[in-house]
Amino acid sequence: MKASFRKDEDDTDIIRAILPQQEADWLLSSSTKRPIVIIARLRSLIQQLSSFGYSISPTVHLILEQRLYDLESSYGISNRIFMSPIPPTYTRHTSRVLCLFLILLPVHFAGTNTSPSALLLSVMTITYVLVGIDQIGLEIENPFPLLPMFALASTFQRNVENQFTLLNNIPTDIT
Repeated sequence: MKASFRKDEDDTDIIRAILPQQEADWLLSSSTKRPIVIIARLRSLIQQLSSFGYSISPTVHLILEQRLYDLESSYGISNRIFMSPIPPTYTRHTSRVLCLFLILLPVHFAGTNTSPSALLLSVMTITYVLVGIDQIGLEIENPFPLLPMFALASTFQRNVENQFTLLNNIPTDIT
């Protein structure tokens, strides 16, 4: 899951080292996101256990399925958080409060019997630092296009379609 949210990480080598060649190729060639493919494969393997002579009680099967559901839900929630934009009203409000503070800052310093050059230097330094922090915050808050709801809905639809396709293409043999 971590590698799917970080663009600079690639888990291909780990997948090839852990899984048999056929299964690794299947996983890496899937159009569905890798965490979802892995969870679907784990569900398939749990269901196949009984056909290989392992009997698991219904309680254990239910617990395993619940854990897989929790993993899938966690991934979905994280994905929605990752794709959701920050409301523009929040950003505008913080910028306005910062401007108000910076406008009133010289008024505060003027009442402290500070020399004009020290007052100017102090206000400029504080303004530079706070405006820089605000700009960094804006870039962190909104790295995506504003309100990409169509793309988000299309992604959800594609993920559901990929789940059905994935269920039909899961390898049936365990090696």
